[in-house]
Parts: sequence; C-alpha cells; structure tokens
Amino acid sequence: MIRLLTLALLLATPLTARAEIFAVPFIGVKFGGGTSIVDLEFAADTTKFSFGGAAMSLGNGILGYEASFGYVPSYFEKGETNFVATGSFVIDATVGAVLTLPPGATGGGLRPYAVVGAGLVHAQAADTFNFFQIRRTVPVMSLGVGAIGLLTNNVGVRFDVRYLRSLTNDDGSLANVGRRISYSRFSIGLLLRL
Repeated sequence: MIRLLTLALLLATPLTARAEIFAVPFIGVKFGGGTSIVDLEFAADTTKFSFGGAAMSLGNGILGYEASFGYVPSYFEKGETNFVATGSFVIDATVGAVLTLPPGATGGGLRPYAVVGAGLVHAQAADTFNFFQIRRTVPVMSLGVGAIGLLTNNVGVRFDVRYLRSLTNDDGSLANVGRRISYSRFSIGLLLRL
C-alpha cells in the first residue's frame, strides 16, 4: 500500500521541465499560392523574397510553442517594372503548437518538428493611379515542418517550410469577395538561444 501511495505521489508531482526560448530571424522565398483578392498583375503564384522572425519555446518533451511573423514585399507585382501594382506586400502573423522529437532522441543532431497554428494575413496593394486600393486582413491557418540544430551552445540554424491558407472563402456576393489567400514559404533562419 505504501509503495502504491509513493508511486501515486511521484506521478502526481509535476516534473520541472526547462523550456528553452529561441529567437529566429529568417529569410526565404514565398512560392505558389493563389488569391481572390484583386491581383492586377496575376502575380500571386510567383516566387518572391520574404523575411521575418519567430520566437520558439521548446522543452525536453515533445510539445512546444511558436509565434511567427513574415513579410513578403511586392506580393502583387510581377517584375521590377510595375505599370499596374505598386507598393504591394503581405504580412502574416501566427501562433502555433510545435510537435518535436525530444533532444535526447536526436543525439544532439537536427531536431525535426511539425507546427500547426493560426493567425492573420494582411494584404495591401494599389495601382499606379490609386484607383484600386486593396487592404484586406483575413484569418489563416498555418501548417509547417522543419528542423533546428545548434552549432554552439547558443547559436544554430532552422530550416522551415510553411503553408498558409485563409480560413475564409468568397461566397459569391460582392460584399465578400477577396477573402481567400494561400501561399507557401521556405526559409532558413538563425537560431539564437535567449
């Protein structure tokens, strides 16, 4: 009986898990995608440079958390000489749960992870004459996979592929047009332990 009580107390006692917090500035490319937002140059599916940052909290277990911010300049612009769209960009901000292998399972090597989250995407653009001005913010879901690895005690790298898709759709009415956007992003980031 005493053994059973001792075991129950040990299982009920929370383990002190040391969570590590990482800052991750990243650069990457946005690829693919589509939108129902007014896209005067049909550029939503073109490859674009992107950058951003993330904060990750990972412990010794399999569950962690992340907040991420991404910026894609010239999202609605086809090339360098833009006769139609000017000053366009897309910003995404998401929070998510990270599922990863414990550090001991990888033997100190790359630690793979999957992330699922939600947030907002803001798209903005205008034509040369400011006739079509677009400012749209929609809720999105975010799915991704990647890997992190430390090169020193405090500095490492992160490789990440994300897919973002709006949770809203157009319903055919003029009042609800332009509520769909989706794209993918591959990024490489600097992993900094805080």
